Amino acid sequence: MLNREIFINDPINSRLANNGVAQVKDDHSKAALETLEYELRTFVCDGAYAKGMDSILSHYLSAVKTNSEQPGVWISGFFGSGKSHLAKMLRTLWTNQTLNDGSNARSVVELPPHIVAHFDELSSLAINHGGLHAASGTLGAGVRDQVRMAFLGIIFKSVGLPEQYHLARFVMWLKAEGVLAQVQQYVKTNATAKDGVDSWDKELKNLHVSPILHTAILDAIPGFASDAKEVREMLRSQYIIVKDVTNDEMVSALVDAISVDGELPLTLVVLDEVQQYISDDAQRAFDVQEVVETCSGASALKSKLLFIATGQSALSGMSNLQRLLGRFQVPVQLEDTDVDSVIRKVILQKKSSAEAQVQAVIDNNLGEISRHLRGSTIEHNKDDEKWMVKDYPLLPVRRRFWERILPALDKTGTGSQLRNQLRVVHEAVKNTAEKELGYVVPADFIYDQIATNLLQTGVISKDIYETISRKKAGNEDEQLQGRLLALILLISKLPSDVEYGIHSTVDSLADLLLEDLQQDKHKLRPIVPKMLKVLEDEHLIMSMETTVGQEYRLQTVESQAWYDEFRRQESDLIGNPQMLESYRSKELQTYVRQQIAQARIIQGSVAEPRMITAIFEGELPKDANTKICAWAPEVTEKQFNDLSRGSDPDEATIFIHVPPSHRSDLQKAIVTLKAAENTLDIRGGATTDAGKEAKDAMETRLRDAERTKKALLKDIFSQIQVRLAGGQEVEGENLKDQIQNAGEIACQRLYHKFKMADDKGWAKVFERASKHADANALEAIAHNDDADKHPVCAEIKRFIGSMKPGKDIVDNFRQAPFGWSKDTIDGALLAMVAANILRAADSQERAVDAKKLDRSSISQTKFRPENITLSKVQLIKVRGVISTLHDQTCNAGEEATNLPQAIINARNLARRAGGEAPLPMAPSTKLLTDLEMYSGNDQLQQVFDNKDQLLSDFADWQALADKVKARQASWCEFLLALKNAKDLAIFAALDKERDAIIANRSLLQDPNPVDPLLKQVVNALRDTLTSRLGEYQQEHKACMLELEEDENWQKLDETKRNEFLKKRHLDKLPEVNVSDAAGVFDSLDEINFEQWSDKTAALPSIFDQVLKDAISELTPKVRYYKLNKPLIEDETQLQNWLDKVEKDLRAELAKGPVVPS
Repeated sequence: MLNREIFINDPINSRLANNGVAQVKDDHSKAALETLEYELRTFVCDGAYAKGMDSILSHYLSAVKTNSEQPGVWISGFFGSGKSHLAKMLRTLWTNQTLNDGSNARSVVELPPHIVAHFDELSSLAINHGGLHAASGTLGAGVRDQVRMAFLGIIFKSVGLPEQYHLARFVMWLKAEGVLAQVQQYVKTNATAKDGVDSWDKELKNLHVSPILHTAILDAIPGFASDAKEVREMLRSQYIIVKDVTNDEMVSALVDAISVDGELPLTLVVLDEVQQYISDDAQRAFDVQEVVETCSGASALKSKLLFIATGQSALSGMSNLQRLLGRFQVPVQLEDTDVDSVIRKVILQKKSSAEAQVQAVIDNNLGEISRHLRGSTIEHNKDDEKWMVKDYPLLPVRRRFWERILPALDKTGTGSQLRNQLRVVHEAVKNTAEKELGYVVPADFIYDQIATNLLQTGVISKDIYETISRKKAGNEDEQLQGRLLALILLISKLPSDVEYGIHSTVDSLADLLLEDLQQDKHKLRPIVPKMLKVLEDEHLIMSMETTVGQEYRLQTVESQAWYDEFRRQESDLIGNPQMLESYRSKELQTYVRQQIAQARIIQGSVAEPRMITAIFEGELPKDANTKICAWAPEVTEKQFNDLSRGSDPDEATIFIHVPPSHRSDLQKAIVTLKAAENTLDIRGGATTDAGKEAKDAMETRLRDAERTKKALLKDIFSQIQVRLAGGQEVEGENLKDQIQNAGEIACQRLYHKFKMADDKGWAKVFERASKHADANALEAIAHNDDADKHPVCAEIKRFIGSMKPGKDIVDNFRQAPFGWSKDTIDGALLAMVAANILRAADSQERAVDAKKLDRSSISQTKFRPENITLSKVQLIKVRGVISTLHDQTCNAGEEATNLPQAIINARNLARRAGGEAPLPMAPSTKLLTDLEMYSGNDQLQQVFDNKDQLLSDFADWQALADKVKARQASWCEFLLALKNAKDLAIFAALDKERDAIIANRSLLQDPNPVDPLLKQVVNALRDTLTSRLGEYQQEHKACMLELEEDENWQKLDETKRNEFLKKRHLDKLPEVNVSDAAGVFDSLDEINFEQWSDKTAALPSIFDQVLKDAISELTPKVRYYKLNKPLIEDETQLQNWLDKVEKDLRAELAKGPVVPS
């Protein structure tokens, strides 16, 4: 029995009236209506089709009845799922399209009762809403960005108008004028007819230049214009060819086009392949959204206009479509099963009499069928068996293979460019129709159906396409080779981010190519490896070892270059075992480090953090006993056990054993991974199709190697062991937990003296000691005895010995076996300093009390134990001395710190009590020097012992310093006066006295030796200064009398005279203050004796300048007058000009001398 004999519809003779593709467009030709009738009769309205149609109609009817805005509908599904078919059926049933034989669409199609009821209700509502109307089409890439114009073209076409905007508006105007038929008839009668060309369409397209059309308008509308030329100009200005329209113009044109007697019908607009139009263009998505929102939101349209759009993806599935979610609120998603039911009814329906024979073939070969692609995600399952008879000669596994491949070849949502499933299945059944029962459709059949489109859309390269075509045109072996190439190509297009488990192995290729269920398992399977070897020898494919075994990929010139580079990189890595081993070790060590880093080890109630140091060398470092080491040497398990068990149980080392298993496999995976990485880096980007495929193959190899590496590492990591020193095994759910548990035990071993310092109160101890120098700071941790009797302080004091810098102290107690916190160490040190058990000094051996010590300075501070202890009474006396000498209060605990500054202050005071001649020498400060030879409590004891002498000396020095300050002031004043008197007769005697005071250092003697001398010199200066002022006044008076007698001066008014005198600073006589010594000195600072003589001598010349200023002022000023110089043509003009010039010059001359110009 032949395959064709089992079908109700013979595949050879049956045909798909629509060629398997539903075209959503307004075509009412006889052929189109014939195809439409076929589509209606074969429409299977169940599953998602029925659910979708019910949802669309329910929402629409509800919105009409509530006068609400219509939500848009988005029909999505993979290509061939029947999106366009559903949209076309809805559009046809909406208007109940009349067919060629006079029947209507709803009477032909089989619909569920509730869908029929929806359409009946729609027709009832239409009676009161202007009827029903539908428009459909695709926006298409040809409209570029003119979405409004494309949309209006669909609307215009649906009502028989020209698709061009300006022509449609023109025809609508003729309709409105009631002359459309008359104009059309005139054109058809008078235009020159051509075969196959409609004269009306021809003239209409030439609207702006058609004399016949212009004359027809004149004939139909008398008085419209004076002649045809005027008609042409009016049409050109009124119906301009436009590239785009506004939203308002679009809505207006839509309403005008579809209105019937002023009433808008219930309208459906189907926009097919919208996703294909939008693609990844965000602007187009926005334009589509704007058109739909504008029309749906228009008050005249909102409850009547329904938009249906189709696309391969759901709106939420692609970022560029998500902006449409708010407009298309009714989703209809079609699935594989919806297509299956159509295919089974239209193409695969079997004769009842043949079903048993088909079942027998299936049963006899179920073992072969069930082995196909075993282990993949699309392998045979028990549910397949109930569909095998219905789907024969298609096998479920191969159907699922196509369902994975076809979307992968159509990532952009342009599936309409590829053949849909209905057509592919029809061709497949026809291809096996003449074969014996038992022949099934091979998986590579799909390639022949879509290859051309794959080439045109750039999914496959021209080289590959031509190679496969050449092979398929050859002999039987070459044809099989071509099929193998096609199948390897298809498998290579499966998405790499989804693991289907489908690989181009020998078994998988044979599974998919097998046609004859009875014979090919014996005939085909042995041939496939041989044909693959031929293809590999011809460099058309390349084999590679992957996790699934030997796998084959297409080879091109460029992919060969990639593969050769990979082999070079692989060889280099294999030839460098040291580097390879370092890569392996790094993988293992990185993981161990990461787990160690995640451990959070804290000790005691203070939660002191403990670090774990990772060690991978063959031996532990010398300082391993000072820290917690996680040691992971690369040794055998026996060596690991010996190392851990042989170590001291008190040690803190954590032993980690990473098993050396899978060494060669892991190195192999690393070689593949690194070689692929290096190849991708060296080869860089790819521009050709072949290069991109080669790059994709290399990236796949990289991912496979990465997966293998991770799987091997996961197994290795699952076997890691952790032990403590002494061999104790550490439990835990994973390595991180094991390290955490081991670390908590290890820190107890390492820091076994930590417990004595485990108190949260140490921070308060530090605060009390540092802020208040509190000798009882340890009370914060409940210690009320002497500070050095606390175990922590005792350990620190013992370590200090005679002296230790703070850094050494902190370092010692921070490390094992103590591990104390910084608060503990700092708090203990400052508590002992505050209690005078320790004394602190800076790098220059200056004493530092507890209040002056901060955390940052402790490490540079030197600490020594105190040997002398002072009583509280003694300390009070000492603080009194320090406060007096320092001139500020010394508080408890500040004695040692403030004493050095007090000594400096006292010494400075002693220096001010004497000095250079004429002062006596400063008093001795030997006691202060002696004090500085001591430090700490020894120094304080010396202060106490010499307190009376210190206070007495300080009082004497203070009295002398005050006297020095007063005598030095008068001495300086005397020297200044003597300097000004150097030219006076008294100078020699006074200078002699000055020398005597200096020689005798007698400035502080009583009575004051300076006062009488100062008085003498000031009197002499006063007398001389008064004399110089008198001389100046006498000369000024004489000059002034001479000036006033001058006749020029007398011509000036009083204001001008004062102005000239003030200009030369002669308007006022100078004044001097000689009332006291300060006044005398200030006057001499302003004008000394020599300057007074010069000033007096200069008076006559200054008065001469004043007189010259007066004469200059009285001399008339010459003025320049510019004459007007016109063109003079006769005697009269000359005389007139001369008269005017004379008049103007006389007027200017009255003001003073004039220079004409």
